[in-house]
Amino acid sequence: MAESVRTWAANNTELAATLAAGTPPERALTRWSMELLRGHRTTEALAVMRAALALSPGDPERWTNYGALLNQENIPAEAAACLEHALALSPGRPDTWVLLGMARKKLGDPVAAEAAYREALKHQPNSIPAWQFLGLLKQEQRQYAEAIDCFTTCVKAGGTDASLFANLGRLYYQVGRIPETNKAYRRAASLDPANLHYLRMARKTSFLQDIIAGESVDEAVAGFKNSYFKGELMAENELADLFSSAFSLLSGFGYLEAARRLGAKQLELKPHNPSVEYILKALAGDPDLDRSTSEYVVEHFDGFAEGFDAQLVDVLGYDVPEKICSAVRERTAAGKLYDTLDAGCGTGLCGPMLRPLSRRLTGVDLSPKMLDEARNRGIYDALACEDLIAYLGRCPAQFDLIVAADVMIYFGDLKPIFSGAAIALRPGGLLACSIESWNGAGFHLQPSGRFAQAPDYVRSLAAAEFEQLADIETTIRLEGIGRLLGDIFIFRRR
Repeated sequence: MAESVRTWAANNTELAATLAAGTPPERALTRWSMELLRGHRTTEALAVMRAALALSPGDPERWTNYGALLNQENIPAEAAACLEHALALSPGRPDTWVLLGMARKKLGDPVAAEAAYREALKHQPNSIPAWQFLGLLKQEQRQYAEAIDCFTTCVKAGGTDASLFANLGRLYYQVGRIPETNKAYRRAASLDPANLHYLRMARKTSFLQDIIAGESVDEAVAGFKNSYFKGELMAENELADLFSSAFSLLSGFGYLEAARRLGAKQLELKPHNPSVEYILKALAGDPDLDRSTSEYVVEHFDGFAEGFDAQLVDVLGYDVPEKICSAVRERTAAGKLYDTLDAGCGTGLCGPMLRPLSRRLTGVDLSPKMLDEARNRGIYDALACEDLIAYLGRCPAQFDLIVAADVMIYFGDLKPIFSGAAIALRPGGLLACSIESWNGAGFHLQPSGRFAQAPDYVRSLAAAEFEQLADIETTIRLEGIGRLLGDIFIFRRR
């Protein structure tokens, strides 16, 4: 080791001068390692830090620094080992526990990562990094209420980073807490005024907040326009996009009176909007609606197609495809292949799980753009753009398996679905479907425009042509900070 130090000193005048001034070699090497890292000479920096550790193996700070270097260079297993050694030498180091949590998270062990963050908080209850990284972990796990608690505690502890407030704003937005969303994004925009996303979200949520507070839509629009700086131009479609997303959010999160006023203004400006007309009827609880209108379904999903998977799966934790396909696999013969229909296939989320079960895999959906996304997966033998009930009626005895994941929510009266499935399935064929559960009788149109059904209602309709194989009570996706309850049914055609 001494020879290595002499060689390095001979080639680096600054290191040689530091050593000549009487600085202990391990300290001089640590300092030089940091300089090498700043110069992006990572391999050399790691070698020099290893030399410093060899000269002072009992120094927990150097083990921490080395672990941080390894973690930064995406070598998490070795980083975790170094950090654990540092903590074995000195367990009361909150920053080391935070670094260990980061390394464990990279290793794909969120439970151990959380344990490390919480250990850091035991030693330093107001640790801003510990609360922030724990919040990010909870956010990734879609535990939004816990994530909000972590970030708000971080703010109370003195956190002032713009990204902290933006994360908090994003979480509040996802659970429909609009006033808090607006406050968080306005703070983020004030801390980082160059970030256009923060500014746009602050404007959008100010508009929403004004409408929720009872202002007229015209007043809220005027406030939105006045938030633009002198010389700043509004995008051509910005108001139309704002109205559309705001209407969806207000109706979806239960701001019903505000949604009605905004929807009425949209129809005043643009009559005959199928989506707005349908949702306004849903908000009013129109008793004549027993299914979503085709015009609404096409317009809604065509506009949603490109970001559908990311929003539904990544943000809302939608896992019905996995659950329903798992239930089907448990009730099908090993090695047997089926003529399968993915009913209401959308972008094809069920497709990869149905393909191994299928001799021929067909998808049907009303939305052309959703079908384009499904086609891009390259796993379907055929795709049909057609109303589901009409399609089932013209395909007698063509399928052994029909899977309808999150389809029944667009139908209140399920009798035509079961009648059509009975026509399209061969004797002994399986129908697997999911519903959002309703505690009352029959079906219920929700303000979101989705339908929920009572499980007994589903069973009674199916009984005429089907034998029930399974009724699995489950959750469908996140709604606010909770999971939406539902059922997965599997029926066999008699």
